[in-house]
Amino acid sequence: MKTTWTKGIRDAQGRTEMKQEYLKSAPLRGRLRELLEEKIASARTATRNNNTYDSPSWALVQADSIGYERALFEVISLISDEKVQKEEKIK
Repeated sequence: MKTTWTKGIRDAQGRTEMKQEYLKSAPLRGRLRELLEEKIASARTATRNNNTYDSPSWALVQADSIGYERALFEVISLISDEKVQKEEKIK
């Protein structure tokens, strides 16, 4: 669990409750991770299938794609118990 989850919670009871809720939500977080990984794989496939090399905004399209993937990895990192590698192979 990242400390981000309890950051800003002033009282010890609130931090303890947040930790308990985080632990209880393991199946939900696991499923959410699977869904996000599917979205990453789908976005990668769509990016490869789109032939936008001739587009004057190709760099912007690529930057958007990379930013989207980076954001999804950040969410996965927040909900995961283990460290997430951005280079990990997506199914």
